[in-house]
Amino acid sequence: MDRITKSYLNDFKTRTGIDEDNDATLFEHMVNYTITEKYSEESYDIESLNIGGNGTIGIDGFAILLNHQVIQNEDELNDFIDEHKKSIAEVIFVQTKTSPKFELKDIGNFEFAVQDFISENQKLKWSGTAIPSIRMLNRLIERTSELKDNPACYMFYVTLGRNEKDQNIEAKRESIESTIGDEHIFSSVKVELWGASEVQSEYKKIGQSHEVTINFESKIVLPELIGVDESYIGIVDASTIVEMMTNESGGLLSSIFYDNVRDYQGGNNVNKEIANTLSTDGKDAFVILNNGITVVAEKITISRNLLTISNYQIINGCQTSHVLFENRNVLTSDVKVPLKLIVSSDENLISKVIRSTNRQTEVKEQDLIAYTDFQKRLESYYASFPESSRLYYERRSKQYNNKSIERKKIVDKTMQIKAVASMFFDKPEMATRYFGALFNEFKDRLFKDNHEMEPYYTATYAMFKIEGLFKSGVINKKYRKIKYHILMMLRHELNSVSCSPFESSKSMKYCEALLSSINNEEKLEAAIKRVISKIDIISPNLENTDLSKSKDFVKSCLDAYRL
Repeated sequence: MDRITKSYLNDFKTRTGIDEDNDATLFEHMVNYTITEKYSEESYDIESLNIGGNGTIGIDGFAILLNHQVIQNEDELNDFIDEHKKSIAEVIFVQTKTSPKFELKDIGNFEFAVQDFISENQKLKWSGTAIPSIRMLNRLIERTSELKDNPACYMFYVTLGRNEKDQNIEAKRESIESTIGDEHIFSSVKVELWGASEVQSEYKKIGQSHEVTINFESKIVLPELIGVDESYIGIVDASTIVEMMTNESGGLLSSIFYDNVRDYQGGNNVNKEIANTLSTDGKDAFVILNNGITVVAEKITISRNLLTISNYQIINGCQTSHVLFENRNVLTSDVKVPLKLIVSSDENLISKVIRSTNRQTEVKEQDLIAYTDFQKRLESYYASFPESSRLYYERRSKQYNNKSIERKKIVDKTMQIKAVASMFFDKPEMATRYFGALFNEFKDRLFKDNHEMEPYYTATYAMFKIEGLFKSGVINKKYRKIKYHILMMLRHELNSVSCSPFESSKSMKYCEALLSSINNEEKLEAAIKRVISKIDIISPNLENTDLSKSKDFVKSCLDAYRL
């Protein structure tokens, strides 16, 4: 491995806190992360992307994304499709080699493995690590009719060599796209060949702010407003909106939508009408038929009619933007779009703008949860701890992406609900569910303005310490799939009495006592060993892929404390 790649690998290990000493395996994790970050808008478990261990042949990384969110299991997939109409699906396959060159034979093995992976009846002997992913893909295929379109497929073959565009290698790449495309599972198939320079270049882009320079000639300056640095309203070419949405590879810059409260709804009647307008002689009337786009930016720089916009988001006009992007090849200078541009960091104002400009579709409570006062107070509470016990609450997606913070110390909203539900509500089987399902299940019991902060931090801090015990070897990694059950049982070991309601000050004192024990290394390890001993007596089948969501297993764990 060259020195430059090695330096990035060391940075990746520090940034993510992944406990892996084997450089080849660590490189697989780094490549999986670098590729998936190009498509994902939300946090995810990096290590879960790696299905290359335990004898898996030809594939090291695998991911399914729905509306640019990584789906971790079948339950999440079903929840997401149930809740979101006409989702956009993407499937990623990765094969990573530390070889200094591109081997035609290895690329062929990658093709063969993917073909078998997506077939109805697998002929290869897949490992226990890969089988849940195969089942998840099968479930996605079964529900394809509920998606906007068949999934897009992206295949990445990665080495430490240099991609010299060898004729035979390129011919093989094109052949794979054709062969996998002929399975008629995917709407499109794209195969990319990455060498060391591509890995380094793409890894460097992670967390970088995005900016674009647009021509905004037809605009007026809006009056001064409290909480707004500057704001404009006017008209731009439709191609300008497309330019704002396009990444360096010519694809959709999905990250500019991650705070948008409405998912793209595909080919619904409104969007079909927008698309039809763009393809008719009356497309020059688009500007008066469409409500336009609202953009919030962190900063703009003006040079005459050219505006350079930094760290921007489209907070209204998600449907219009996507339809424009999909029809970008037919856009002409006759197609104009109303644009409202706001420069502000006032989140209360942004929340109000989102609510008022998205009235055509119901704004769900969970969509705006990041902007609530409770979430802001919870973020501040997490920040109040000294570095030795500091965790970082991520109430907005990827808000710490450009910070030098160990990924395992970042707690997102999904992780927060899973930890609290497991530790205080005895519901670890819910940890396999998608955020929307979790929120709907526990919304009446969580994130209330009169709640104490301690239970929230205590649950995630306890999970952080449990993760550390996995890393140090105190807990065997074979128990990792039931880590939320271990969290539930740990609370019962440390205090057999249930926590008081979170609005009670008694819950604060209860959690302070728990934290005291958790921070005592000797007490914590002793308690964990008792937990593992109880699990061993129950003797669950740890190879069972459905164990983590089994209510019977939860009952058995709790019964161990009722004897």
